[in-house]
Amino acid sequence: MNKSLLYKFLIGIFFLSLFSCEEILLEDDISKSEVLLVAPVNNAQFLSTGVTFSWEKVQNATQYHLQIAKPNFTNPVQIVLDTLIISNTLTYQLNIGEYEWRVQAVNSAYKTPYKNCFFTIVSNEDFQNNTPVLLTPSNDLITNTITQKLSWQSIIGATNYQVQVYDGNNTVINNQTIAATSLNYTFSQGNYYWRVRASNGTQQTLYSSRSILVDTTSPNTPTLTSPVDASTTTSTNVIFQWNRAPILGSIEKDSIYIYTDKALTTLQLKSEVRSSYSKTLNSGTYYWFMKAFDQAGNTSSKSTVFSFTVN
Repeated sequence: MNKSLLYKFLIGIFFLSLFSCEEILLEDDISKSEVLLVAPVNNAQFLSTGVTFSWEKVQNATQYHLQIAKPNFTNPVQIVLDTLIISNTLTYQLNIGEYEWRVQAVNSAYKTPYKNCFFTIVSNEDFQNNTPVLLTPSNDLITNTITQKLSWQSIIGATNYQVQVYDGNNTVINNQTIAATSLNYTFSQGNYYWRVRASNGTQQTLYSSRSILVDTTSPNTPTLTSPVDASTTTSTNVIFQWNRAPILGSIEKDSIYIYTDKALTTLQLKSEVRSSYSKTLNSGTYYWFMKAFDQAGNTSSKSTVFSFTVN
């Protein structure tokens, strides 16, 4: 390698190290912070297999490293769980036995010391105290996909699960008892809730529930009103207006598209807009249209294309 190339290489390494150091310096140092465990408290004993782990949030932490060992981390027979999560709570099913759990807070550059506690699963005689953990779909999902896989974590000792779907009027529209931990269900359009509880034949847990909005209807197509088609204006501040009747369902929004050519190949502007919209434009001829979208992922047809000229 000649001197010129070596010099450039060293300069590049120098600047890369500067950027790396800058990224670390920009991250908040949480290494001296302490994770405060909330539950289970040290030496807690459970008569059900579902345990909810919780701790207080640490300022400037982006994730939490949660680990569970059986019987402890000093002489582990098994690391039962080792996961990074964003939330500061997690429910997990564990077999009867002794455990140690610990949590540390982390961000991209720093981490806190672990905080740990011990607990014991004595039995599963209080089966009803277990909590079904729902997996999919996510809570408050807004979607245009009518068939959804309803799924949840298995509960130790459960022989079956009761799954109910009910509408916004709290009317149960589907009620099934199944042994599996998932159910493919096809919704009609509307707001729904679904819930699951577990049974061991003699005891039942409480229900866990989630909501879902199913919207399969595309928004109405916007109708352009101003500037009118083939019009001319001397003002460079152009005010765009349109009409569209909203449809009941998920939240709807409009987008405007402005081109500088009739073939609609040169896009001047695309923007999400509400009500009327103003834009300062240079002299020239423009072509514009609108489309509407909703939160569920439905899209309207493209509106009529209007043209106008700014002199």
